[in-house]
Amino acid sequence: MEQQQQQGAQRTGTRNDTYDVIAVLYHALQGAEHCQVYARDAQDERIRGFFHNALSVQRQLADEGNKLLEQVLEKDTGGQSAFGWKSPSPPAATSNVQSTSTDGQTNPNRSS
Repeated sequence: MEQQQQQGAQRTGTRNDTYDVIAVLYHALQGAEHCQVYARDAQDERIRGFFHNALSVQRQLADEGNKLLEQVLEKDTGGQSAFGWKSPSPPAATSNVQSTSTDGQTNPNRSS
């Protein structure tokens, strides 16, 4: 099995575990989307309840997959990601301080 995973990684450039987590996450999100549509269309309250339960399960699975994917990618990349996961803290926010000049007009570009 280990050899098979290494061969897969050589072909795609992505570890099979990473690909598999992405695939399950994708399908969970697709399933959640479908369940929303089916629940909206359902005439029978029992069936609508079933789709709402299925939607909840799909969302829970997607949340779990998302967290796992973040951990897998952090391990694979050493915390560096083009997508901004686990990147250094964001730059400090700039202040939109408005000041009033001596003639009573507001100047949004000048701070007090």
